[in-house]
Amino acid sequence: MMNYKTKIKHAEVVAQQLEEQKSVEAIKAELKQEGLYDRDIIEVMISSKKILGEKYQPQIRAFLLNDQPIHGAEEFSLLDAEIIDDLVAKTSQKIALEEKQRVIKLVKAGHPPEEIFQQIDTRFLPGAKAQELITSLQEVKHQNSGSGRMMNILGGAGLIVLTGVLLVTTNRIFYVLPFIGLGMIVKGHVAPLA
Repeated sequence: MMNYKTKIKHAEVVAQQLEEQKSVEAIKAELKQEGLYDRDIIEVMISSKKILGEKYQPQIRAFLLNDQPIHGAEEFSLLDAEIIDDLVAKTSQKIALEEKQRVIKLVKAGHPPEEIFQQIDTRFLPGAKAQELITSLQEVKHQNSGSGRMMNILGGAGLIVLTGVLLVTTNRIFYVLPFIGLGMIVKGHVAPLA
């Protein structure tokens, strides 16, 4: 197993080779000839892609946001198509995460869904996923509201009372019910995160 400095040294060389459009298979074979184990080769390849990502992701992000074609663009002519696809996918995921965070912020601020849809980029967070996220966030917000919390407290108390009634009438105790009731009461008393 190689140390961190050696791995980064190899990764920088591999990143350079990938920019020169050397095939991944040829690079892996070369690393294997140098005596690296398969696990080390995988780690070097991952690190080299991270290095390329740090270098090219800001440009790829700008291209994606401006709807410019990435394949065939002069800025990325040094990169292999597979590497470009990988960087595009990772950058798109980052943008989608940012859009999700924007939705969360807007829902917490109390904006209506129509306004939220106008402010998000549906190229990266599709409308159906955004709607699903908005709905689930609104449900959580409602549960954390006073009425939702009161329902949990009353439901939990009801389960505890039901346990007592069942004990008296059937002379049997259902141990699960009071624990569920206590859980609901505690959930109702916990302050909301929003």
